[in-house]
Amino acid sequence: MIWVAIAAAAASAQDSNQLPELGDYSTSIISSAEEQKLGREFMRDARRSLSFIEDPELHDYLNQLGQRLAANSDGGGVDFSFYLVKDPALNAFAVPGGYISVHTGLILATRHESELASVLAHEVAHITQRHLPRMLAAVKSQTIPMTAAIIAAILLGGQVGQAALAATNASMIERQLKYSREFEREADAIGIRALARSEFDPRSMPQFFERMQQWARVQDSNAPEFLRTHPLTTDRIAESISRAERYPSPTRSNEDQYLHMRAKIRALYNDEPERAVKYFSSALEDKQNTSARADRYGYALALMASSQYDRAREQIKGLVNLQPQNSSYRIVEAEIEMSAGNHDRALELYRAARHQFADQTVFQHYIAAALLKSGRHQEAKQAIRGVMLKTQAEPKLYAMLARAEGELKNPLAAHQALAEYHYLMGNPREALRQLQLARTYAGDSFYASASIDARVTEIEQQLRLAGEKVKSEKPNR
Repeated sequence: MIWVAIAAAAASAQDSNQLPELGDYSTSIISSAEEQKLGREFMRDARRSLSFIEDPELHDYLNQLGQRLAANSDGGGVDFSFYLVKDPALNAFAVPGGYISVHTGLILATRHESELASVLAHEVAHITQRHLPRMLAAVKSQTIPMTAAIIAAILLGGQVGQAALAATNASMIERQLKYSREFEREADAIGIRALARSEFDPRSMPQFFERMQQWARVQDSNAPEFLRTHPLTTDRIAESISRAERYPSPTRSNEDQYLHMRAKIRALYNDEPERAVKYFSSALEDKQNTSARADRYGYALALMASSQYDRAREQIKGLVNLQPQNSSYRIVEAEIEMSAGNHDRALELYRAARHQFADQTVFQHYIAAALLKSGRHQEAKQAIRGVMLKTQAEPKLYAMLARAEGELKNPLAAHQALAEYHYLMGNPREALRQLQLARTYAGDSFYASASIDARVTEIEQQLRLAGEKVKSEKPNR
């Protein structure tokens, strides 16, 4: 509506005048290209210590939500990627280059999609405003250990980051933490504006932060991990409330997909499937339940995870009959058969759903996995490569490709795919070993040998820049 746009524009102009003037000497410290490199290297290292979830549907949901917010945030020229980490901690972090990760614990703690959106909008602002490079610019006159401590505190958080800070001079730490709070205020302001532009309720940000602050008071030493790297004060919350009130309240959007994805996380990405079964069973008995379909969906997934396939089929069948156009229900219908070992039936269901939802590449991932498990390796290879052309290649895809190539007796391609898998998983030395094995199968192919050698040189150079010794050896087959 026109009046909403005018009100939002007026609020936007007010915010622009009230953002903290922090300066930006960051380009003299780290270039945009270096930010991209830092982000990629950090994500590879992070995969060694964090458990990233590569569920195609969840990944697609989180990225669609994140891209919507990024498109309405300040700053441009950044390609954002959003990731989900299996971890009960209430945490999220942003890495230069546009890499944003959210822990499952934080998503489960949100009550509405706008609260999840508020966290993503806040993290997007950290990236667009180049907060890490600006932090580096601010401490350019300080010692290398201090600079390294701040990087660790921002990127790693938790005990690792706190330990890094504790190892430096206390007065210097205090100064930098105050400066960090200025970045938080700026990320709040820009994030709130992005929420309004994206038609989410801007009040969700201070509301969620208030709840986190309450948890921190109750838990004391076990305060939400997010607050350890995102300093939160009463003044900051009050300021964010004031900013949010300048925007009109939007009509609450349809949260159906959010509720279903949150239920999926609760059902599948925990270490106690039976506990999830009890949770959803209890939720469905609650007569005040306002998300019954999402809870029934979660119940079907939890039953599947605990190998109760007949009961899972019964639950999902009712949902499919109720909403045959819901793609999430179709996925679960096929996943139950996959889990039960009925791969051909699962493949049949996936293919039927792909025709029904022709615009969704998510089904391509599931079909590729089903083809691989059913022993149709040539078809699986083609399907995997098709997915790689359409989406960012993740470690799981390279692992699947390596298996397909191996089953097809293509050791050269299998070792090359395994090399990329280990490289993305933060293990460059194993990647080099796989490439060296691949070289032994290159035969007289100049192209294959040259391609392998170029990749080896690239990885070895990265290791040398990191201060590691490198000694290339060609293995004997």
